[in-house]
Amino acid sequence: MGEALETIEVIPNPIALIEAMRAVGYSAEAAIADLIDNSISAKAGHIEIKYDASDEPFVAILDNGNGMTPDELTNAMRHGSNNPTDVRDLADLGRFGLGLKTASLSQCRQLTVASKKNGVTSARRWDLEVVQSSGRWLVVVPDARDLELLPLFGRLRDMEAGTLVVWQSLDRLTAGAANPQSEMTTKLAPLFDHLALVFHRFSHREDDTRQVAIEVNGLRIPPRDPFLRANSFRQPLEGQVIRHERGDVQVLPYILPAVSHLSIDEINLAGGREGLRGTQGFYVYRNRRLIVWGTWFKLVPKEEFYKLTRVQVDIPNSFDDLWALDIKKSMAYPPDVIRSRLKELIPHFAGTSKKTVTYPGRKQSPKEFVPLWLRNEPKHGAFRYELNLEHPVVQSLWAKLREADQRYFQMLLSLFGDSLPLDSIYADMCADHRVLDDQELLDSLIEIATNLLEITGLGIDQVLNIDPLVRYPQHHPKLREELEND
Repeated sequence: MGEALETIEVIPNPIALIEAMRAVGYSAEAAIADLIDNSISAKAGHIEIKYDASDEPFVAILDNGNGMTPDELTNAMRHGSNNPTDVRDLADLGRFGLGLKTASLSQCRQLTVASKKNGVTSARRWDLEVVQSSGRWLVVVPDARDLELLPLFGRLRDMEAGTLVVWQSLDRLTAGAANPQSEMTTKLAPLFDHLALVFHRFSHREDDTRQVAIEVNGLRIPPRDPFLRANSFRQPLEGQVIRHERGDVQVLPYILPAVSHLSIDEINLAGGREGLRGTQGFYVYRNRRLIVWGTWFKLVPKEEFYKLTRVQVDIPNSFDDLWALDIKKSMAYPPDVIRSRLKELIPHFAGTSKKTVTYPGRKQSPKEFVPLWLRNEPKHGAFRYELNLEHPVVQSLWAKLREADQRYFQMLLSLFGDSLPLDSIYADMCADHRVLDDQELLDSLIEIATNLLEITGLGIDQVLNIDPLVRYPQHHPKLREELEND
């Protein structure tokens, strides 16, 4: 064996390192989500988040999980308490052993963790003023009097087991604000919706998994399902399993209903602030926790015809290094072997999405459906839309005209096609604007149906199969009832 190498221990400067780690880039809602991961890993069934933007602002997270002994708590406060390469429990949502500290200190200068296990309550505190004055990695052990002043500590004291995390000295949540209370409230405004989306698969029982109740200031978050599984017009497609030596990747695509079949609440639920077009793509879950969403990983561009496509991708935590999972657990990127397989799958469900966008509500039998508009391609790469002369309404009016008037009528229909504002329609589709609310739409359809009955002389069932009424099957029972009563 060769000579031993000379080594020198270089201990990080705690002041510089902590301040650098505070700039990792956590948003307030992402930081709180990281703490909820710890609670879920500790098998909590109830998690309560409370914040107050008054004169002594704080953020507190209390769970009824397993809790920690004093030694376990001390280790949990250590930066890098876990080795990310270690094999972990399959349900573990952590990785680096940094989340509790890095997420919390990205928002505050004083982090207190109190935990109860086996009837013993212990507490530890990172106070950056202590670290700065001492220049050492010193954790404070709060006394009993300090603990009694902590928000929600009385609740922890009465529990059999659990953990309480409290943020105080919230410098990052109020930085540079003329009105610190207003600034904190603004920065925490996205919290409710963010948690509802990220943990939506924990908010209800999924197969044999645990259900976790999460509350924010006393208000329980509902599941914000990006796949709208409660909507009867949603189209589930066949799932796929991608095999890998590290574990299986489950892929389950969904096609959302056409915008005309969605309520305002459902559009907000599926698209949020970005709209349906911006939230299309893969939704990657790690142990049911949503990591990254609304991206195709540059495999295909975000297009209008893909906007109804959502693909649920479940990965095990044994894939963390392969998926380049970051400390914040807010970014992941598939390895080449998984990425290439995902790319192969996209065409299998993209076609269904295109049909749903183009022909919402159309019945399966083409013989029953005559569209009002036809798309023609006079030459490759060029297209125009024309009114269909075979449509029952057009046919009925045509038959009532004299031969000389028929020529003018045909010219008028051609003019409609030539002046169709395609650019404006496309812009509205991309923005997912709804022209009418549900009641206004129903009133409009009743008027259209009444006019069609008069113009065509057809029966109610036949009229309901005419474009545009055929596109709204969810309203057919009500339409039939209204027409039969007239």
